[in-house]
Amino acid sequence: MADDHVLAKLPLDVVFQILTKLPTKSLLQLRSVSKSFNPLILHPHFLKLHLANAAAAHRRHVIYYESTDYIKAYFSFHVEATGFPLCKILETPFKSVHGYLRIVGSDRGVLCLFDTNYFTFVGTVILWNPFIGKFKILPCPNELSCFRSNVSHIAVGFGFDCVNFDFKVVKILYSCDNDHEFMPIALIFSVKSGFWRSSGLVVPCYMPKYWCSSVFVNGVVHWLAYKQLRPNGPPNCIMGFDVVGEVFNSIEIPPNLGPDLKELRLCSWVDDKSVALFVGYRENVGEAWDLWVMNEYGQVGSWTRNRTIVLEQLFFPLKIVNGGDVLAAIGDEKLVAIDVENEEVKDLEVCGLPLSFYAATYTPTLALLDIGEQILD
Repeated sequence: MADDHVLAKLPLDVVFQILTKLPTKSLLQLRSVSKSFNPLILHPHFLKLHLANAAAAHRRHVIYYESTDYIKAYFSFHVEATGFPLCKILETPFKSVHGYLRIVGSDRGVLCLFDTNYFTFVGTVILWNPFIGKFKILPCPNELSCFRSNVSHIAVGFGFDCVNFDFKVVKILYSCDNDHEFMPIALIFSVKSGFWRSSGLVVPCYMPKYWCSSVFVNGVVHWLAYKQLRPNGPPNCIMGFDVVGEVFNSIEIPPNLGPDLKELRLCSWVDDKSVALFVGYRENVGEAWDLWVMNEYGQVGSWTRNRTIVLEQLFFPLKIVNGGDVLAAIGDEKLVAIDVENEEVKDLEVCGLPLSFYAATYTPTLALLDIGEQILD
């Protein structure tokens, strides 16, 4: 190709800067039409530049949900635009071995999935880039065999270390016996290193045995959790794990939410730079939810009740999008976008089990291109 000859005359750094301006889809097409582009796109320095620029790329959102017959799991991808248009639906390419597939999180184009048995701690972590069809199945930590008799359940978190340009997964192993002095153990997997290691960290909070979804904001994985070992009622704090510094912390939830508090749902705020909470109460859960926003990340005093979302039917809020619209699953098994200001509800033409829906920000990237296995059609 004539363009190949022109590129050969340019400094490599200049070529990389030009390529970073192209959409991810165009980069994949270049690999198909020109052999000379393939080593450039696979070059470690270019892949690093591409991941660095991914944070500023045009955002999409991914919705995970299960079919109403409990047989299949799907991922729907939506453009960040007015009306939240649907651009693609994918059936999960992984057949569950343990019977209970869950999404852990999403960042820089990679989805982290946990294939687990609903009643035990057994599970396999899968990293998947659906845009390029590459995946990586993580090995089982050796520590699990040592503590098999003590561990009752596991909390899992996922995020991107923007300092070391590394995807990381954290597993927290909890004891099944509340009277036993067995302390939770945190294991960390680094994609760069390719193995699990024990962190030796003190885990400051307790998470219940049911599945705990996480939210990745500001380089920190967040879970709803409990301060005490024996939980009672809804979670009463947020536990965080910094994937760069590899340290745990805890954040207070808004004070004085009231005695009738029934359910909390954690999500990211519109700009994905802070956290927010949907708060439901016994007298109105399913019909109205308060939305609390931490306006300054990490500052407990900045929690503010932003709005109340009201519908005439049972619904479960998922995420804030498009400057303030609320994604929600409603009782008749549909995904909707709620325009709170104009009191309008739009059917997004996605149907599934209401309690199975999970929403996250998604940006197409080339992550896992150089190390992942290819999914075969």
